[in-house]
Amino acid sequence: MSDIGATAAGTPPSASADRHDANEIARMEKDLATYRREREKVVQSRTTDPPAFQLALPVNDRGYMPYVPADQLKLIDRIMDSYLGRPPHEMKMMWEELEANGLTPNQLARTAKHFINLKGEIVGRAEATGGAPSAAQGGTAWTASLV
Repeated sequence: MSDIGATAAGTPPSASADRHDANEIARMEKDLATYRREREKVVQSRTTDPPAFQLALPVNDRGYMPYVPADQLKLIDRIMDSYLGRPPHEMKMMWEELEANGLTPNQLARTAKHFINLKGEIVGRAEATGGAPSAAQGGTAWTASLV
C-alpha cells in the first residue's frame, strides 16, 4: 500500500516543494550573479558615461519587492540600452516597449514568482504577500540598471 502523502523517495510533498524552491532560488541567484558579471564587463568597456536609467520597484507592506531574474533583467537592459543616446522625447517609446514585454514595475510585481526584501532574502510569492494575490504596497525601492 503506497502513501499518497509522500513522494517516491519518502519525502513529504511540502519538504520536497521547499527543497525544489530552494534549488530554484539558488539557480536564479547564480544566473543573476553571472549576468551581472557579464554586464559589468560591457559597462566597463564603454568609452563614455551614458545616463543611468532607473526602475522604481514597488515594495509591499511586508517589505518585499519583485525579484527580477536574469532573463528579465537582460531584456530590460537590452531595451534600455537601445535608447541610450536618443532624444529625451523618445523615452516614452522605451516605457511602451517595456510595458509591451511585461517589464514595467507594476507588471513585474503582479507576475513575480519570487520576491526579495532589502536584506536580500528571496522568498516565494505566498510568503512575500502573506498568501494574498497582491499585498498592499508600502513604498518604492529604486534599482539602477547598469548601462
